[in-house]
Amino acid sequence: MGSDAFPELRRAGVTARESEVLWLVGERLQNQEIAARLRLSERTVESHVSSLLRKLGGTNRLALVQAAARLRAAREPRGVLPRPLSSFVGRDREAGDVLGLLGAYRMVTLTGPPGTGKTRLALHLAHAASGLPPAVLIDLAPVTVAEGGVERAFADALGIAGQEHQLRTLIRQTLAEGGHWLVVDNCEHVTAAAASLLAELLATTSRLRVLATSHGALHLDGEAVYEIPPLPLPDEPGGPADVLRSGSGRLFADRAAAASPGFEVTAGNARQVATICRRLDGLPLAIELAAARVRFFTPGELLARLDDRFALLTDGAPGRHRTLEEALAWSYELLSEEERLLLERCSVFPGGFDYDTAARVVAYPPLESGDLVRSFTRLLDRSLISAHRLEDSTEYRLLESVRQFAQRRLAARGEAGTAREQHARHHLGHAVASVPDLRGGDQAGALRWLNRRSADLTAALRWALDRDDTTAAWEFIAGIGTAWEVVGCSGELFDWLGRLLRRPPPDGPLGFRVAITCAVVFCYQDTERAHGFAERACRLAAGGSAHDRALARLTLGWTMRYGERRATALEHVLGAAEAFERLGDDWHRALALSACGHASDGVTILARLTQAADLFGRLGDHVKRANCLNQLAIRAIEERIRLDDVPGWLAEAARLARAGGNEHERLHAEVYRATFDQHLGEHPVASARFGALLPEFRRIGDLRCAARCLLGLGRAAAFAGEHDAARRHLADGVRLAAGLGDTRITAAGLRLLAGADHAVGHFERAAALLGAAERLAPTGKRDLAPDAGAPGGSQDLGSVPGTFAALRDLLGREGFDSAFADGYRMAPARLAELLPASG
Repeated sequence: MGSDAFPELRRAGVTARESEVLWLVGERLQNQEIAARLRLSERTVESHVSSLLRKLGGTNRLALVQAAARLRAAREPRGVLPRPLSSFVGRDREAGDVLGLLGAYRMVTLTGPPGTGKTRLALHLAHAASGLPPAVLIDLAPVTVAEGGVERAFADALGIAGQEHQLRTLIRQTLAEGGHWLVVDNCEHVTAAAASLLAELLATTSRLRVLATSHGALHLDGEAVYEIPPLPLPDEPGGPADVLRSGSGRLFADRAAAASPGFEVTAGNARQVATICRRLDGLPLAIELAAARVRFFTPGELLARLDDRFALLTDGAPGRHRTLEEALAWSYELLSEEERLLLERCSVFPGGFDYDTAARVVAYPPLESGDLVRSFTRLLDRSLISAHRLEDSTEYRLLESVRQFAQRRLAARGEAGTAREQHARHHLGHAVASVPDLRGGDQAGALRWLNRRSADLTAALRWALDRDDTTAAWEFIAGIGTAWEVVGCSGELFDWLGRLLRRPPPDGPLGFRVAITCAVVFCYQDTERAHGFAERACRLAAGGSAHDRALARLTLGWTMRYGERRATALEHVLGAAEAFERLGDDWHRALALSACGHASDGVTILARLTQAADLFGRLGDHVKRANCLNQLAIRAIEERIRLDDVPGWLAEAARLARAGGNEHERLHAEVYRATFDQHLGEHPVASARFGALLPEFRRIGDLRCAARCLLGLGRAAAFAGEHDAARRHLADGVRLAAGLGDTRITAAGLRLLAGADHAVGHFERAAALLGAAERLAPTGKRDLAPDAGAPGGSQDLGSVPGTFAALRDLLGREGFDSAFADGYRMAPARLAELLPASG
């Protein structure tokens, strides 16, 4: 890269030859190496280096290294893979070998013991390889051996959300589309699960390539295994040139200079450096750990400590894992007792953590909070804890190898159980304590905390469930309670509930809160099951407080609002709203008023939803205000009133949802925007939106909105004359809605499906579908000839003009009435008999 390509270099007067020298200095080459590479004398190279320092304003060689790195980073496009900040040293041959294997095999595994640089080489190849799709990194290091952990890691990396039992299918479906290249890192501790998933993916996706790292082969058909050797060692006699020609010597020199600027391999220390590299067996991580201590020790002093600490590396003891462990143990031995204990306890954090959280979790006897600042700072200085600056705070993290080492030490100390309990109880308790903020106190802050600490909460739930402490798990889930409407339900929440409900739910006050929570949450997936929990809540609240009775009545109406009992639902939610108003609970009063959106029809409902939206807004609950605005929009579309207000409602709802970090409400705004597009007759636009949203709703477990998407896709297909596709989408949507017990959406789907059946000649079934829809959501207008495909058409009615009249003409009045009556008499449980086969 010449200076012409970099305006900054050109302005500084850097010549083309000086530019070449700069890039080689940036690669940490010494003057002798640069001279050989460019066929110059060392004196000429020295002259160019001096000129570069003068022109670029640096004071030492490290400044040129940093300048080269900065210039390169400014030109490189952003990608999904992290770019290491330190230089890539000593792996040119291995990189070429593996690039060749990647061209010939779909599955390549890099093997070798810990510390050989498998991850570093894999990331280098991910950036360097050409002719492959952009690589996606899947880091399995944080994954435990618990069932489903590998699938969850794949799903997170690929942006897939869903319930645990769905993940494998969703991952396969995602990778089946287009070409993909996965870098699957750190498979060694979950080999069986990783191998099983990769074998299935490779067998079912023809354009997938995988580069994996592990301690050993995964034993897959067609797998190419490449063992990464240690870095080459310095040749004898071990002078500076000999050291710097070897990969291990260059790595030591590079990392030592980074830790202690100005460090160089000299005639006085070269032999000691060469010996250190040999004693560390050329393992990159061990060398890096050693070189970092040049801040505190000379190479000679360092060598003396390695003689004591790494005798295993020279006595031929089996198990190269011990090499890394001894390198970490050497670092560990440099710590005071307080520092060791702090490091061990910090290993309970599965990912990042902030200092205040660490103080609350790990500062218990014999560690005191006053000791924490000093010990924590020393661990940061020794790079055993790394820091990452966020927008508003600093996040700390233990490198995974350090964390695993510290976990073993903590277990050997006999404190692992106590530390895990401290971590779990803090995070579960903090989440429950954040409920007032979730309801408006500091909603953005509370949601941000929950998002950042999701891994901690998962670990905490796993701790509770692993020790069969269902009470602690229920205290968390039921403690969030109705505020899950703010947090947003996820596939993981349904997984937790599924595991907990394998046993009977608790009784007493906790059992009441469990019933309330399950009634609210299960409405997204199973309305009848939700209703059962609401009835249980009513029984448990019978002798309880007025607030408990109001909550129970709210959830009873909440679970009835989608079905045939909507009139009764409205009575319950309005009664609950009045009770909460008397009790001074404005948030639950607003929640009850918002439930009216699905429990009634007409202009009155818009007034109640507006009241709920305003009340949530005054409370500072922007997520639930967004929910009310979304409901206002969809009900206005369905009732064909105040349509000019719909775009504004949806825009504000989307903005509030994004500001609050609530993905669920943002998706609601998008699906109702698509519905409005369809109302305006913009079917191609709506179809594209519904298609993109369908997998999102499926992955987060909102089956009701998934059904809406399917009906929207079916309606768009019918408008385009693609009636077979329309029937498949509509039938799938009706199945989902009927399974949820949502009569409004089910009836809408049945009427749309009747239009599609009429279009392809299934006349009797079309009439029966209209009868079944009439029973679920009566219109009292059998002779309508609706046109839902035209602007202004109702989404709840048929999609073909003149459906009713045309069917009467085709079947005759007697034949039409008979088929219509058959459908009308059909019990909801038998609706599947009327539907075409699933597409």
